[in-house]
Amino acid sequence: MKKLIVLSAIATLTSGAVLADDLSVTGAVPSVCEVSSIDAAASFPALAKDSFTEVPFTMQCNDVDGATVKLTSSEGHLQTVDGDDGTGIGYTAKLTAGPFGLTLVADSGVNDIFEEDSQSGTPAMAAGGMAGKILLTVTETPVYSGVYADMLMLSVTAN
Repeated sequence: MKKLIVLSAIATLTSGAVLADDLSVTGAVPSVCEVSSIDAAASFPALAKDSFTEVPFTMQCNDVDGATVKLTSSEGHLQTVDGDDGTGIGYTAKLTAGPFGLTLVADSGVNDIFEEDSQSGTPAMAAGGMAGKILLTVTETPVYSGVYADMLMLSVTAN
């Protein structure tokens, strides 16, 4: 009988007790907004009005809010390397990539001019490998001989 009372007391003490605690489960996906597979330089076959060249690239941005694509011309035109800084040749840079589309007109010689386009996030943009291209077209007839250059920057940032 003593054994039964002791066992009953132990069962009574442990049967109503619930031992519980919360477990937080988390994880993170790193943000990726980048341009890849783009040539470091582009050259016109002949620097003449209406001549063009195409620059392919791929991009990715896995931000659910989407991305902003921006083209910036450092010189505002193809600026002469051989002479007066004010001497330049105008061109356009037309970007297309998935839902993005913009045209930068670089014919003023004003430094750091830009165009940008912002779009909502899509599964294709987040997955990566979204193909794009920049069509560069000369819009003016060159007057002076020489070498002309501009630095065109393509950036992709999360919204």
